[in-house]
Amino acid sequence: MKVKTILFSIAMVTLLGACQTMSEYGDKMKGWAKFEDDKKYVVYFQSNSTALTESSEGTLYDVMQKIRQDKVGKVRVVAYTDSKGSPKYNQQLSMRRAESIKKRLSTSGADAIDVAGAGETAGASSASGEKARRAEIFLNK
Repeated sequence: MKVKTILFSIAMVTLLGACQTMSEYGDKMKGWAKFEDDKKYVVYFQSNSTALTESSEGTLYDVMQKIRQDKVGKVRVVAYTDSKGSPKYNQQLSMRRAESIKKRLSTSGADAIDVAGAGETAGASSASGEKARRAEIFLNK
């Protein structure tokens, strides 16, 4: 009986941790409504990796050029994963993906780059496979 109680307690703590992570994600997204969807770019990642697909390398280069040319001041990056793996792992992977894009964009001259990892939770119903392994990049002057 004690083993079941311990396992149940561990499961509850894990669930609460996931809820806290999504709460933090929601809080981070609140101030981002001002970014316009028409200035959104999407790049795709290789499976279980922060490496971009070959075609997305070109897209990221175009975004970097756009930031330089238009003197974009603010950038928002939201990264996602597919549904493979645990929610906790996917949340961490999506954050690493967002940070990897931020690192590359930081050389373009943007004043501020906000990042968020959405794991597999946001937009999961509308995307799968490579389409789910993405980062959305929003530009705002």
